[in-house]
Amino acid sequence: MRFTNGFSKKQGAHLDNLTGIYNQQTFFECTANLLSEHPEESFCLIYWNIRKFRTTNDLFGWEAGDKILIHWANTLREILHDELAVYGRLNHDNFVCCVTEDFLEHSDWTKLGEITYSTGEAEYSFYSCCGLYRITDRALPLSTMIDKARAAMETIKSNYMTLYAWYDESMWTSLLEEQRMNTEFKTAIAEKQFKVYYQPICRSSDGLITSAEALIRWQHPTKGMVSPGSFIPLFEKNGFISVLDRYVWDEVCAMQQSRLDQGLATVPVSVNVSRVEFYNPTLCEDIRDIAKKHNVSPDLIKIEITESAYAANPVQVMDAVKKLHQYGFTVLMDDFGSGYSSLNMLKDLPIDVLKIDMRFLDDLDKDQKAAIVLESIIRLAKWMKLSVVSEGVETKKEWEYLRSVECDSVQGYYFYKPMPQDEFMGLLDKSAATSTTLLFHACPEDDDTILDMFNHTNTAESLLFYSMLGGMGLLEVCEENVELIRANKGFYEALYGSSAYEHRILNIPFAEPERSLILEQCNIAKEDAKVSQFRLHHKLEDGSYVWLSVKLRLIGANARRSRFLVAVDNINEQIRLEQERYLNNYSSVLLKLYDRVYHLDYSSDSIELLHSSGNDFIKPQTRYSFSTFFQALAKVTAPEHLKKLEIIKNKALLDATLEKEHTNCLTIHYDVTSNNSDTDTFAHFFKADLPDGSERYICCVKKNV
Repeated sequence: MRFTNGFSKKQGAHLDNLTGIYNQQTFFECTANLLSEHPEESFCLIYWNIRKFRTTNDLFGWEAGDKILIHWANTLREILHDELAVYGRLNHDNFVCCVTEDFLEHSDWTKLGEITYSTGEAEYSFYSCCGLYRITDRALPLSTMIDKARAAMETIKSNYMTLYAWYDESMWTSLLEEQRMNTEFKTAIAEKQFKVYYQPICRSSDGLITSAEALIRWQHPTKGMVSPGSFIPLFEKNGFISVLDRYVWDEVCAMQQSRLDQGLATVPVSVNVSRVEFYNPTLCEDIRDIAKKHNVSPDLIKIEITESAYAANPVQVMDAVKKLHQYGFTVLMDDFGSGYSSLNMLKDLPIDVLKIDMRFLDDLDKDQKAAIVLESIIRLAKWMKLSVVSEGVETKKEWEYLRSVECDSVQGYYFYKPMPQDEFMGLLDKSAATSTTLLFHACPEDDDTILDMFNHTNTAESLLFYSMLGGMGLLEVCEENVELIRANKGFYEALYGSSAYEHRILNIPFAEPERSLILEQCNIAKEDAKVSQFRLHHKLEDGSYVWLSVKLRLIGANARRSRFLVAVDNINEQIRLEQERYLNNYSSVLLKLYDRVYHLDYSSDSIELLHSSGNDFIKPQTRYSFSTFFQALAKVTAPEHLKKLEIIKNKALLDATLEKEHTNCLTIHYDVTSNNSDTDTFAHFFKADLPDGSERYICCVKKNV
């Protein structure tokens, strides 16, 4: 590489032991220098990961895996030798490079995506994927830039048709949310924030409850109910799902044991097994042992597996099903028809119950083929002596059709929504007391009054709605899609700017990460039958962000679609005041330890005194330039502290330094002259994290008396 940084290959501490290119620490230092010394250049970060590298090690051994990593590093050297660039190995099979945008535009850098490994007898090809981050704000910590490039890479890691992805801000929001959930998981398990909900399964002929399915919900102490669609994929990826699955199995068996000990009636409950669990050789024994611990018979616990699990691990799933049968468990195939269905699977896999995916019912009204396929599957299952459960039943018409084709059992919102354990046990008690078929909760009909308000613009109600102060709209949810189908002027102005109402367009889809958040809150509002309220950090068309308070209420549902009334309010000023209040409280606590507390604002190159225990040449709540402040540190004499004085003038350097300090604090020692005598003084610099995820830079000063 053309960029040199003063490190020689003889200085092994600066190089990666295996590949001989820069290690993580050296890459950080050299990249910071590169960006500082070439302010005129436009740079990008590239974060590479070798796909399925763990499998490579399993197939060929660690020695072969090391050779592949060395080959990858040598390829980087070859391609970037004459470029203005810095590259290195972060860890494992993760490599990173800082290079000019010009290089990306005029070179065949994508050939790095393919790796060829020769065993002497044959050649094998492996592939990488990468995320790219365009460096627009050099004040950002380099670690944050790398995380953003990694976030882009993660979006395509499972997509073998795509080599690279450019970063956008929605990826960062998703990454931060994932990190928060990872951090909070252990506490959530210990505090039993995860709640098991039960959705009854009913006999098709009369609606009598015959069993139930256990579903997990996260009752977060501050966010409220978190949808499993937000955390299950993440926990499958990081391995937490193994702990969560066993938590659910234990909770279900404990519930069954409690009812049995009290002599109360109960029904079998099916529990889900994640697809990644089939890599665990003790899976079946774990399920058996949990049931034994609670003295619960296997016929009261059913095991649900998915088609995707079988498609990914047919041999492991086959062996597991056979072993579960030996232990006395019933096995259900969940979501049949979701994408991997095949007659071979039904022929080879010895399951007991087939659960038909709800998507088969989507086009039942308008597509005769859908009805033919569904009826054929039910008949085929009966010939194979399999019971059939149809999921997602939401209308009386669907129920009547399923009865007509002799589907054994039904499950869905037309009968019962998922409910907390206490509510489910009350339902079982009522069923036992009456010994009759329970009346079930039908799917709510559309609120015609509200819909008419939107659909007929000449009504008094409609005129009231469209002229109402504040933002209001109508959302429609269909599976994973969320669309705005009606809105008033206040709604458009809040989400799209003051002129948006003039060019309003309906059926507007929401982009990530807003779509996932809104969908999650819609599901909560539907399941809990109450208003769901949350905050949204919304990006406007000009690139700026606005904080919105959002409220959702279910007003009706029809088959697969649900409609929600939504209200939005701009709360930017409220958030600003909350941040100021938090920072003020934070700094007042620090004043108990220090003489003065300052806020450093790098965006305006200013400093503000927050609190002081005595006289100060800077007045409280008044902003001064950095130069005025740093003049107070003029008597810094020690060379190492003089160097630190230069660091705090540059936000990027301060960030990089704070990351390396184990205390996350930078300390400068200097003298203050007063009454012809010098007083030893220390200034401590660090970041304060605010509740909304933003950060502030704080300087605390203490005299060494």
